[in-house]
Amino acid sequence: MPTHEASGSSGHVVSQPAQTHRAPRAALMVTWAVELGFGGMTAMCLKRAGLFHEGGVPSAVVTFDANPEFDAIRSAITDNGKLHPDVPLLNLHEYYAEQFPAAAGGRELKLRGAGIPWTEGSRLERSVDGSLFCVDFTFPGNDKLSKHEYHRRDGSVYLVDAMIPSPHDPGEAVRTLQLLAAGGRVQYEFTSAARLYRHWLTELVNLSNADVIIDSKFSAGFLFAWQHPTALKFVNFHSTHVAAGQDTLTGKLSPAHRKILDNREAWDGITFLTESQRTAFVQRFGDGSNTVVISNPVDGPAVLPAFEDREPGTVVHVGRFTKGKNIGAVIDIVNAVAAANTPVRLELIGDGDQRPVLQEQVNQLGIGHLVNFHGHVHDVPLYLSRARGLLLCSRFEGQSLAILEAQAHGCVPVAYDVDFGPRDVIEDGSNGFLIPFGDQAAAATAVARLLDDDSMCTGMSARAFETARQYSSEKIFTQWKEALEMARLNKKDREILAAATVRLAGLRFHADGDTDLEVAVNTGTAEVGGLTLVVTERGTDASQGKTFEPYNESDGIFGFRIPASLRAQLPGSDALDINAVLDVGGLTRTIRLGATPKPASVPYFTAYGNLSFK
Repeated sequence: MPTHEASGSSGHVVSQPAQTHRAPRAALMVTWAVELGFGGMTAMCLKRAGLFHEGGVPSAVVTFDANPEFDAIRSAITDNGKLHPDVPLLNLHEYYAEQFPAAAGGRELKLRGAGIPWTEGSRLERSVDGSLFCVDFTFPGNDKLSKHEYHRRDGSVYLVDAMIPSPHDPGEAVRTLQLLAAGGRVQYEFTSAARLYRHWLTELVNLSNADVIIDSKFSAGFLFAWQHPTALKFVNFHSTHVAAGQDTLTGKLSPAHRKILDNREAWDGITFLTESQRTAFVQRFGDGSNTVVISNPVDGPAVLPAFEDREPGTVVHVGRFTKGKNIGAVIDIVNAVAAANTPVRLELIGDGDQRPVLQEQVNQLGIGHLVNFHGHVHDVPLYLSRARGLLLCSRFEGQSLAILEAQAHGCVPVAYDVDFGPRDVIEDGSNGFLIPFGDQAAAATAVARLLDDDSMCTGMSARAFETARQYSSEKIFTQWKEALEMARLNKKDREILAAATVRLAGLRFHADGDTDLEVAVNTGTAEVGGLTLVVTERGTDASQGKTFEPYNESDGIFGFRIPASLRAQLPGSDALDINAVLDVGGLTRTIRLGATPKPASVPYFTAYGNLSFK
């Protein structure tokens, strides 16, 4: 009979390192799904889990998706070395298919929707053993109603996910998810999938004494509200906080990251892959004392591959074939290099929905003899060791794993200088080339120089190899340990900061034009270490603003004098915004100053200087 002690291929919730780090807390690497042909984010999630295990910290990878091919995927990524063989890959559906949920206690729960005359639709089976995985049901005449039954291998149902008539309005449907014991008894009930996901994560943490590191922005969208009395919660910010092409200070926020951004104080740690990415975030939102830079780990050969083994004229591109990777520009640049009579060959490694478009582009240009489409390969390091250069024309990057991996093998990167990543690891003309975005002529010139000048390419290759050593697994693991230890030390003060309120309590206008602001601070029983106001022109970062210290403080009310000359000191044309920087225990949080609760009437001055209300 399944028990709560076993999960994953190893028989444990987390891995069991041969030698554990002193008093280790385990670490759960959380993503939404792991599928075959995954990208760099998932690759790093899996690699980090193995890195922690090898460092003596028990670890596991946690997923939530419903996939009947889970067993096959786990076997495949273990066999090809993407997942450490001792690290469990956990999945919510696999977990409850193998283990009976513990009784919740309290009132007896009834199976919802049992009286509805459902019509069976499709069935899904597990390919590894042919057992029934899921049965879908519909209700003819009402497309709002549906039911999904998920089955254990013995045929019993472990989860019912249904849209049923609302008890308050039968014309509307509500969602209910119920976990069942083997005999069909309902053990738990949830009104949303997010609640089920958070329940399971709590169960895993209770069993493993783990901290949680979240890679998937989708998963972060429902886990920002998850709290645990002992576990730290980190989220990895893999890309920019704004929509593609937007200004990082003023642009539209990325919809996919919106819940992370709106709840940025809910995290014990927000990790960025590069310093430039963290800086842009802090300039926009202020520093909540929970931001940290930890790169992806990259390990190359111990010795720089011999230059004479590199194939003359060969450049590579490694990455998914998506619009954001802008691979069409890579092909155009290679075509320009060839047109300038420099022998060149492009090896395209990866796959994606843009492949037919790219193949058609190659055919239209008539350079099929210069471009190889390899698809997904397991020996990427071999291609990087043999190529002279990597050509990358992405429209945006979080941190380019392709660049770091290329440098780790002495393959010189030529990359567009976009947010973020390339400029953090490439010193233009030394260990690679940074090209202004869209300047295909400059990129073609750089590639031609690499291919034509052996002496220059040899030197750049050696310097690129040395750069990558800064991102070894050993160094990155040390950074993770230090970040988690510091977050645990700061957790109490951070929670006080996150719950603190700062609001405008009063205004006083002086005859000379100066303005007094009264600012109320509530930190519960914690002592306020300090409060300053930073005034900036909208769309600029805090370093360009003016900082004001309070001239008095009484019973949590801080007084600030804002001079009439402020507008002249910040002579832009946009509005001036006021941010309060609160200090508790040496940690700071930046809070946009406002009035709470929002007043029903808001004072303002007319063009003639008269007081009115809106």
